Amino acid sequence: MTVFQKCIAITLACVLSSARVNSSHLVGGKTNATYSQNSRYTPSASYHLDNATEPLSYNLFLDITDDNLLTYSGTVDITIRLLSSETSSFAINSAGLTVDPDSLQLTRSDGKIIPVDQRMPMVILSEFEQIYLNFAENLEIGAVYTVHLKYNGTIKTSLFKGLYRSSYRINGNVRYLATTFFAATYARTVFPCYDEPRYKATFNITIRHRPQHMALSNMPVAQSVQLREHIETSFEQTPLISTYLVAFVVSDFRTAATDQELIRVYAPENKVQHTEYAREFAIRSLRTLETFFGRQNQVPKIDLIAIPDFAMGAMENWGLITFREDYLIYEDEDSTTAMAKQSIAAVVTHELVHMWFGNEVTPEWWTHVWLNEGFARYFEYYITSQLEPSWNLWQQFVVNSVHSALSQDCHSSTRPMNYYATEPAFLNEIYDYVVYAKSASVIRMMQNVIGFDTFKIALNDYLRSRSYLTTKPQYLYESIEKFRTVELPASVEAIFESWANAPGYPVVTVTVDTASRTLTASQKRFWMPNEIDDPPKNELFYVPLNYASSVPASNDFDDTAPTFWLTPTTPEVTVPIESDIEWLVVNTQQTGYYRVNYDQQSWNRLIGILNSDHFDTDLPVINRAQMVDDVANLARAGKVGYDIALSLMQYLERETEYIPWSTAYNALLHLDQMVSGHKEYVRFESYARNLFTRVFNETKATGSTDHQSRLHREKTLYLACYFGLPACLQEATLILQTAIMGEGLNIPKEMQSAVFCALNKFAPLLNTITESVLLQKLVQGADQLEDLINKFIGSMGCARLPLTIDFYLQMVENDLPGLVISKTMKSNILTSMIKGGPSTRIATLKYVMERFAIVSTSLDGQLLSVFNAFGSSINTQQEHQMLEQIVSFHQLAMVSSVQTAAKEALVQSRQNLDWIYKHVDGIASWLVDQQAGTVIPDDNGAEHANVGFVLLLAIIIVNLQGLLAD
Repeated sequence: MTVFQKCIAITLACVLSSARVNSSHLVGGKTNATYSQNSRYTPSASYHLDNATEPLSYNLFLDITDDNLLTYSGTVDITIRLLSSETSSFAINSAGLTVDPDSLQLTRSDGKIIPVDQRMPMVILSEFEQIYLNFAENLEIGAVYTVHLKYNGTIKTSLFKGLYRSSYRINGNVRYLATTFFAATYARTVFPCYDEPRYKATFNITIRHRPQHMALSNMPVAQSVQLREHIETSFEQTPLISTYLVAFVVSDFRTAATDQELIRVYAPENKVQHTEYAREFAIRSLRTLETFFGRQNQVPKIDLIAIPDFAMGAMENWGLITFREDYLIYEDEDSTTAMAKQSIAAVVTHELVHMWFGNEVTPEWWTHVWLNEGFARYFEYYITSQLEPSWNLWQQFVVNSVHSALSQDCHSSTRPMNYYATEPAFLNEIYDYVVYAKSASVIRMMQNVIGFDTFKIALNDYLRSRSYLTTKPQYLYESIEKFRTVELPASVEAIFESWANAPGYPVVTVTVDTASRTLTASQKRFWMPNEIDDPPKNELFYVPLNYASSVPASNDFDDTAPTFWLTPTTPEVTVPIESDIEWLVVNTQQTGYYRVNYDQQSWNRLIGILNSDHFDTDLPVINRAQMVDDVANLARAGKVGYDIALSLMQYLERETEYIPWSTAYNALLHLDQMVSGHKEYVRFESYARNLFTRVFNETKATGSTDHQSRLHREKTLYLACYFGLPACLQEATLILQTAIMGEGLNIPKEMQSAVFCALNKFAPLLNTITESVLLQKLVQGADQLEDLINKFIGSMGCARLPLTIDFYLQMVENDLPGLVISKTMKSNILTSMIKGGPSTRIATLKYVMERFAIVSTSLDGQLLSVFNAFGSSINTQQEHQMLEQIVSFHQLAMVSSVQTAAKEALVQSRQNLDWIYKHVDGIASWLVDQQAGTVIPDDNGAEHANVGFVLLLAIIIVNLQGLLAD
């Protein structure tokens, strides 16, 4: 096995599945009959703990000395206080642990040992992930006790949650480490505890480990003692924290910082030299946050650690922040994309924000986790934009958060920001777009309503008032009300809660009557229709509205304060507007979390200004991006015709700015996916090529090297080459030839996807011998070229030549000489082919049908992503029928999760066909009308794809075999 096998993104781990309560599963030897006949041993059936007690502090000991890091043991002493009426039993959380019933001991603060109920010392409730501890006498209200337990557990090797084993390679040797991820309910899988965010306590942690390892935890090391064969490391006491923020790592990682420095970054020894950028940015970010919040960081050290296998981007454990390795490792601009560098800065800032929002001030229950994540996402952009103003992050926020949330928040099944649930299976999946992108977008909207100065003062008041306490939104609203100076149509709570308690968002329909000089606006919940779900309830919101127009009196797009409102009781209003208005735009700088639809005449006026020579001076980039996003999604939902949407997007022929193009990127890819099977698809390709001509010339590989230009280049050049813009294909050819002639394969990071897609889709870019050298270099340099090989795999869906497609599919079951194809790589090959054009998708459907057993074995549990790709990509009746055949013939061979994914793929593909039936002919008609009399070129010779590329498939295998033999 090679280093290459650990490439590609890590699949999000599945959640713990809970077994049903087994009432005979009792520690102490009691039978089911005894359990059912004794009411004192019948705990309440609830996922919540029973409120009988609260923890004050923990002494936690863990023995992690197993040679293979597969098992561990531990003890925990929890100091508790009895809260409710006198009782002889109470519950704590425990899941999947082997707890020794003979170890149970309860000691009162005065030293008295409370006798255990020998008939039944413990009751295990597997479904509720609790154990009930029973004693022979009642406990005293207000008294303090210490409960002692001894337990054993396993260190997970596949589920990246709880306590798990990660790995990395140095010089071909595998090294292991043990690390933790406890949010939301995984602390209970590692030690018995009060695993709810409302229970804050202090922790004293001691870890026994092997001498070649070192241990890290939330606090600095208090002492490290050499035992016979092991080392025992103890840490200083933590501040009051919730269990989900406890963390520890046992590894042989290194840091370039000294013990005296506040911020240290830990990584494998071969990567620690690339952590300086993350550390330097963390120092700058922390200083800025402390200044903004008027409160210093509350822990004596902050360790950032790069974990190779990490399901989330990062986790804000107080004092020991764990990151996916990609978010801490930065080499240089030649080796790291601009987006990767930006992500490091943003994620580091995001996690540091949590030291105030989440760690010091913690929601009392997961219902309000958006108070953590929404503010962390908001300040991730705001603070980073202060430190890197040239990145234009506030503009990027609109695309990455507002547009991203709007695109997902438009279904009947969406949930609100405030969502009460207790089941661990749900709570562990709660970290989605709602708590991040949507919540941050709503927070930004409210900040613009009340004003930034008031927003800052109110937040500082809120943080001070709830320091080291738990919180709920009402405390935030109280602080805002205390300092607000603007008039509102209702209380802050009523306005904010209309967005937090209702799912989805509104579309504001605007009608302009120039004769009466009025604007009428009305709200209705926006949703993306389909043939499966019923329309959602028409939720109504407090919607802040404003507009800017062509006349000087209302031409200030930077004034984002609302000038009028729609409310639940007044969902439609008419307001006067200035005379002589030629056009107007509602929702300046898109600070409001909603879509805007206009009457036909108003859309036509906006199309006119966008397609004029002065569009970029009349309309700011954010509102240009807003109109592209709104019109594309309104057309997709059938609210406006595609003649409007395509006419508006035609202005992109003039557009060169990153933000509108970043929005258009998603809109064009969706249209490409849907119409790629239609007979007029060649006209859509021609339409797209025309859009890219100017922007390509502005952003090509030899252009500007500033940060935003590099962001722009990666997406823009990919689509320019994907749609076959001749200038892009020429650039790709030159880059490939230059890279192949060099010692390595030096292809600019932002051009890699574009170059490889062009190579696969259009021909002839290179001659056969040169292509052979390219693939030989990829294979021979596999350990050093992981990212490049991943990009090549991602481009396989661009292939059009049948023999090339077949060769790529064969890689799912056959390694290349000298290159082991990992399971993740095989899954990515299939998903790339499925998301490609009709030819690659049909070939993949046929392959999966005929080779299902081999595919299932080769992917080993990664079939979910394959069926998800089928569901989102299928766009013809033939493809849908082929998927039906796969499900019909092979469903008995599928595990339940894959069966579910396969059936959902059938539903989604049927929805795709329904959408195509409604819309694609209208799109085709518009394209024909616009291009009438124009000679439409073919697809740049794709059907004549370089046959030499097929010959190289044989050549490369022969050559590699010869090289390996030598």
